[in-house]
Amino acid sequence: MDSRNTKDGWDREMSIAQIFGQMFSGSLVAGALVGVPVVFIVALMWLGELLPEESKLADDPTPDSFVSSEN
Repeated sequence: MDSRNTKDGWDREMSIAQIFGQMFSGSLVAGALVGVPVVFIVALMWLGELLPEESKLADDPTPDSFVSSEN
């Protein structure tokens, strides 16, 4: 019989370390899932700031393009 399956064989510190490791890796994954889109949006905003003013204030080159997509 395996002695690790008894109460005396259970290592509390190892269990806490494994739980902490899983929580830490989960927080890294969650941070990546939130951080990557935020960085992408901020990068697009920064690139938009680099555009010349006449490009920002210009009229839409295809103002009626949405009309053809409704049919």
